Amino acid sequence: MLSYFPTFYPDEDSRSIIFRYHVHSGNSDLSATNSDLFGRKAYRLTVFPRNMNFLFNQLPSGFLSLDDFLFNHTYFHWVKPFIPSDRLAMVVREITENVGETNIAALLGRGQDWLISEDLRYCPKCMINDREQYGEVYLHKAHQLAFLKCCPDHRSKLIMACPSCSKKLASAKDGKLLSSIECDCGCDLSHYQEEAAAPNFDIEQRIFKNFYQAVSYSQQVSREEIFITMKNALGLKGYLKYSGGVDRKQLFQHFEDFLKDNGLKEYLSTDIKNQVNSDSFFLSSKAVKNILFYILFMMFLSGSVESFISEKAAFSIPIPFGNGPWICNNPVCEGYGLGVIKKCVRVDHDGKYISGLFGCPICGFSFSRRWKIGEHGKEKPYSVLTMGPLWHSTVFDLHSSGLSKSAIAKRLKTSPTQIKLALNRLKEPPSDTRIAQSLEMLWGSSIDSNSEVSAASECSPFLTKNREKMLAVLKENSGLSRTELAKKYNHLFHKMLKNDRDWMEEHLPPSKKNRIRKNWAKLDIDYSKILAEAADDLYRSNPAEQIKKYTILAQSPKIITEHLENAPEKFPRTTELLKCKVESFENYLVRHLPVIIEQMKKYNKRVITLDSIKTFSPMYRKSTEEVDERIISQLEVLSF
Repeated sequence: MLSYFPTFYPDEDSRSIIFRYHVHSGNSDLSATNSDLFGRKAYRLTVFPRNMNFLFNQLPSGFLSLDDFLFNHTYFHWVKPFIPSDRLAMVVREITENVGETNIAALLGRGQDWLISEDLRYCPKCMINDREQYGEVYLHKAHQLAFLKCCPDHRSKLIMACPSCSKKLASAKDGKLLSSIECDCGCDLSHYQEEAAAPNFDIEQRIFKNFYQAVSYSQQVSREEIFITMKNALGLKGYLKYSGGVDRKQLFQHFEDFLKDNGLKEYLSTDIKNQVNSDSFFLSSKAVKNILFYILFMMFLSGSVESFISEKAAFSIPIPFGNGPWICNNPVCEGYGLGVIKKCVRVDHDGKYISGLFGCPICGFSFSRRWKIGEHGKEKPYSVLTMGPLWHSTVFDLHSSGLSKSAIAKRLKTSPTQIKLALNRLKEPPSDTRIAQSLEMLWGSSIDSNSEVSAASECSPFLTKNREKMLAVLKENSGLSRTELAKKYNHLFHKMLKNDRDWMEEHLPPSKKNRIRKNWAKLDIDYSKILAEAADDLYRSNPAEQIKKYTILAQSPKIITEHLENAPEKFPRTTELLKCKVESFENYLVRHLPVIIEQMKKYNKRVITLDSIKTFSPMYRKSTEEVDERIISQLEVLSF
């Protein structure tokens, strides 16, 4: 049990807390201090402390909250919204138990993209205020943001070296920070003749304000939620293609213009294109990249980070060609002029446009149309693929009866030229392979078992031929499994599976993976019961930290977490139960109040009003009016 541990100061860096303990402990070197606090022999002050549980076990119960320490005194809350959920638990475990090798410091970026300054920095005016209010100088987290040159509160230039001897004021690598307002050379830093605030101070302040907007939401939002919001914002701005890909060329150009027009270009050292891992999505990499890039990109999309996170507008793309039904324009068809076409095959052409293939199930009349997002409601007329066997046989019969091409054209509501072309095609079938491929796609995906297929099926010679081939293959290889058939007849197998799946499922050997299916509904019920018990046990144990989704999942079998992450749609009951059991931040503040009061008693702090609670514990400053009333009511019944 530790006999002493420092009281935390507002916005104090964890390295400063550890250093102040080191000074008051009288340890000869920092390795002894790290051994006392974390059971680790380390000779430097690390950005993220590790093995925090070792420290927790040496302090009075409830004295130190993990969330309070991580979110208020480390840089964890700066990076948490950008950590993938499957990595988040590992990062927290490395901090608390020193297990794993996720290289958590890399979350802050690498090289020139590092979010915090390599040299530790101080504000002269803050040092004066800290000495007057707390009796000592400490390291402020906000001052370490690499893009800041001046203190956000005082506009004074941040310093990292003594103006007299030019020696660095502090070094995390050497385990030495500034504890007084005087340099080792005797120079009084309070007399530092600071330079005028940088001319781009207002720009820095704008970035700083948006950065802390992201920080204020760090406990509520996740990387996945930011990802969804970003994709939605890209769609609302018109940068998403129908395929889901991003119009990178236009997006990069507009983002570059935004940075230049707002004086932000110099703050983004990395190349913009390096932050995009695929043609479709941002934040697609498992690693956390340049966080400042994400902040600036949110500002570009929504004006500010707060507007971006709170954006509620939904983005949707209209369905190309609508939902049907569509009209058959074959004058010899019984469904002429009626909405008898029920199906449409939509084909995406690299996001440039969508083509739609349509076919009448009665007569086989088939046509195609094109659709673009920007031209919705202004689609061009259709292009005929084939008039269908019924129309062609009618033309042939009328011509055989002695009618002229003009008379046939008049009866069939077309031109003599089209009749002439149709009669020529009866002698020489068209050689345009694109039409043949389109017809194969159309009828291969549209044929079903209803009675209207007979005429249309005549339009799909490719499909019939492929079925005959596949039947012959199955007959010759009756003992082969689906996998073996796919390997031996790769092209034909996958082509048929894509274009004629229903027929293939009827004729192929049964799939091994489908013989035994999991009872997902039963698993959902079982998992919900297990998690309900785990959550109840957690609440009974009254932990110091807030009870969240992964806090509950950590108390249950690992397979539940894996199933929920990989197939959440199969576990609606379990998902809903988790939402109900997660402790809101407001309820956590109320539940955690007795612990805070005990801490204040330990340090002889007077617990009189809500203001005294908020002064002692910064997280209570985020409470709502409703929570304040609940806390005041609880203070009235507690004895001090």
